[in-house]
Amino acid sequence: MRHLILATSIATSMLLYAAVPAHAQVSVGIQSHGVSIGFNVSAYPRMVAVPGYPVYYDPRMNSNYFFYDGLYWVYQDNNWYSSGWYDGPWDQIGPQYVPAFVLRVPVRYYGQRPAYFSGWSVDVAPHWGEYWGNDWQQQRSGWDSWDRHSVYQAAPLPSYQAQYSGSRYPRAVDQQYSIQATNYRYQPREAVAQQYYQQHVVTSATRNATTQQVQSPQQSGAQQQQRSRNQTQQQSNAQQQRQEHAKDQAQQQSHAQQQKHERATEQAQQQSHAQQQQKQERSNEQAQQRSHAQQQQKQERASAQAHQQSHAEQQQKQERSNEQAQQRSQAQQQQKQERANDQAQQRSQAQQQQKQERSNGQAQQRSQAQQQQQPQRSKEQAQQSHGQQQQQQQHAQQQQAPQQDPSNQHQPRQQAVAKDKKSSQPDKDKGDKKDGGGGGGPDGN
Repeated sequence: MRHLILATSIATSMLLYAAVPAHAQVSVGIQSHGVSIGFNVSAYPRMVAVPGYPVYYDPRMNSNYFFYDGLYWVYQDNNWYSSGWYDGPWDQIGPQYVPAFVLRVPVRYYGQRPAYFSGWSVDVAPHWGEYWGNDWQQQRSGWDSWDRHSVYQAAPLPSYQAQYSGSRYPRAVDQQYSIQATNYRYQPREAVAQQYYQQHVVTSATRNATTQQVQSPQQSGAQQQQRSRNQTQQQSNAQQQRQEHAKDQAQQQSHAQQQKHERATEQAQQQSHAQQQQKQERSNEQAQQRSHAQQQQKQERASAQAHQQSHAEQQQKQERSNEQAQQRSQAQQQQKQERANDQAQQRSQAQQQQKQERSNGQAQQRSQAQQQQQPQRSKEQAQQSHGQQQQQQQHAQQQQAPQQDPSNQHQPRQQAVAKDKKSSQPDKDKGDKKDGGGGGGPDGN
């Protein structure tokens, strides 16, 4: 009956893997087998789900250690390795064949980050395109884009491997595949994992079934007893695994809560850091603005000083120009004034000279008039003197002559006066003609 069940299981597995696409039947990305990765995992790891990804990791391990699609994955020394058992042996996988969800795990969950991860955000996947170049980026175009609401369920953890540790760990590859074929029924999705199960697990199960069919009845009975003991042991192991699985689930829940708390703390720290960064940026911006304002003020002061200096120089030039213009104007005005003064002086001198000439002419005329009047006056004075002498003689004669008739006493006197008037009238007319008719004498003026 057990042989029938085992054969049926093997046939079913073979039919399932027969449905795998043709490209999965060839070697997919396995560059070498049985590679040492430089560290050993002494006991079954405590794997915890990466939130939002169908991938597990062990937060206690100081390595880049993951579990996805039925295989363990390790990124060590810039290479990817995979194995069906937690401590190898390991197959090196080419970077173009590493499953996308393994590549999408955020930097935060890498326990031993390479130096070139520095500066990358811990909340996003590593920048594989920058590291592996454009050729890889073209081959794996779209590896970092997917619908986060349609992520399929993660593969179950191979918790049966927890009973194999230390000296019990199966180092023989065929033994690993045989145990895995018996205890792990997960059907992988990725081409690399499908190739692993097709080439090793199914092949090993088929080989074991064939060996069991050709064994003798005695060996078959002994094997049945051994299988019975193995079943009892497996049941015990299964119960232990269930207990460990329950513990793992409780631990995962606790770890998930711890992760939530860590994320909340990290978010609070990020917010605080962002606030501090914003404050620092604002402070730097304010300092930069102050520095810019100070520089601008210095520049403005320098420009103002230069403008003032230029304005002062222009003003000095203008003042010198105005002074020179004023001096020229004053010189011109002074020259004009001097010419006007010279002209006025010349006119004044000419007027004075004319006045002097007129005065001299008038004086000469008066002198000539006086010279002309002096003989006439001398003549008149001589006549007056002669008349006076005649009067004195007549007066003397009157005193000497005898007294006559009173009516005749005044006759000689009246005759003498009339005679005097006669004698003086022609002289007076002559003088009037000379003085009045000429109009040039001093009396006429």
